[in-house]
Amino acid sequence: MLDNYVICELQPDNALSAFALICSVAPAFEEKDWHGLFDGSRRWRCIGASDLAGRVRGLAVFRFLMHPEVGWLMDVPIFIALSAADHNHLAESLFASLEVQASACQFMRVWNKLPESLEELEGPELFRRWNHGLIYRVRPQEHGPASL
Repeated sequence: MLDNYVICELQPDNALSAFALICSVAPAFEEKDWHGLFDGSRRWRCIGASDLAGRVRGLAVFRFLMHPEVGWLMDVPIFIALSAADHNHLAESLFASLEVQASACQFMRVWNKLPESLEELEGPELFRRWNHGLIYRVRPQEHGPASL
């Protein structure tokens, strides 16, 4: 099962498919906001999980920011894993990839509600709050930080 998905930085040729995936679970998220995520000054990163036919089945949007209470935090407002065949395996593989990326952080937060806009996604009030989403303590990696 490990070879059923290719997990890597989202490529421009898959951006439209990834947006369709977001629309299937967060229909209010607009295309202009999706394109805004790719503005380099915003520092968002996107990883996608594609099946062997090249269809995007999973997506994680994240960035690293200094949280006032916990230090460096990997903030993951968008985490989607949709597969009729094995969504648990897909979610585990995508999460494992995030965990490797987060090796320089002490915590990763995966939001429990998908944002409806880029403005909500980047709102400082939600970033500062510590009571929304899954808070995961990142275990240090034996081989140091890795990148995709």
